[in-house]
Formats: sequence, C-alpha cells, structure tokens
Amino acid sequence: MEGIDRIKNHILAEADRTVQAIEEELRQFVEKETLECEEQRRKILAEAKERADHDADLLVKRGESIADAERRKRDLAGKQEIVDNVIERALSKLLQQPTEVRVERYAGWIRTLNIEEGVITLSANEKAAIGDALLKALPEGKFSLAGEEGDFSGGLTVAHGRVQDNLTYDLAVRDHRPELARLAFDKLVQNGASESSDR
Repeated sequence: MEGIDRIKNHILAEADRTVQAIEEELRQFVEKETLECEEQRRKILAEAKERADHDADLLVKRGESIADAERRKRDLAGKQEIVDNVIERALSKLLQQPTEVRVERYAGWIRTLNIEEGVITLSANEKAAIGDALLKALPEGKFSLAGEEGDFSGGLTVAHGRVQDNLTYDLAVRDHRPELARLAFDKLVQNGASESSDR
C-alpha cells in the first residue's frame, strides 16, 4: 500500500536525520559501559591470580562471558531505544506535516481502496486540524466524520457497510514493527560503518 511505503520511506529518512544526533549519546553510553566492563574484568583477573591456575582460568572465562553477555544486553537495549525513538520521531513528523499533505495522503488511501462512501474516524487532533478539509477532498456528500474521535495517534479508520478499514499509523507500525526495526538497525549500522571509515 502506498501509505505504508510512505511511512517506511519517511521512517528511513527520519532515521538518517536523527541517527547522527543520537549517535553521540549512544557512543558515550557505550564508552561508559565499556569502561565499567573493563573495571569488572580487571577485578576478576586480580582475584584469579591469587588462586590456582586452573581456578584462575575458570574465573576469567566466566567473567568475560558475563561481561560479554551484559554488554550485548545493554547494546541491544540501547539500540532498541534508538529504534523506538526514531519511529516516534518519524510518526511525530508525519503528524506535523502541512494540512494539505495529510489530507491528500488520507484521501489517496481512500481512493486506492476504492471506498466510495463511509464514516471517517480521525484522532482528536487531526479531526480538528484536517477533518473538514478531508471531507472537501472526497466526493461531496459521500463521507462524514464520526462523532467520536479515534484513540490512535494518526491515520484514520473508514466504516463503510459492514467493513471498517483501519488505516491508522498505530496499526501500520504494530504490524510492521519488526521490519521497521530492522530497517532502522540497518541504517544505524550503515551510519556507524561510514563514520568508522571516515576516521
């Protein structure tokens, strides 16, 4: 669907713009965690030297394994936080786009699905901001706005006949979160690799 592709493309573009700002914070976090892991490693090595060679080897291996697992866990949590931040920023930017852009996007989704008439539900903010303009962009008298606002961040639902099409950003992100996270991770890795090669 064109809307999903636009969301994906927008999230990728937002990832490019935000990753540099977030990267310094992540780098500082990783450096701090690395220093802490190194300190733990030094303590384990000092204790291991006081014991027999066999016990020392076991303690070193165990300590390194724990440190690696903790580092991987922290790295993953840090990256997941960045991905969540990127997705939230991208959605925020979508919701802050000019009225005419959002109206055309939503009307385009309705046209793409060949919905000829129905009741449109928007979030409270979008109902006030673009509700009337959206109705004007659609065939006159064929669509109306639901009395109650939707409990979602953006996008819309359209009830027609016995069918209700859910075209909300919340659903798109939920259904495609693994793919969006992978795309954002790929961008993080690409930007990290290009930064490393620039040094």
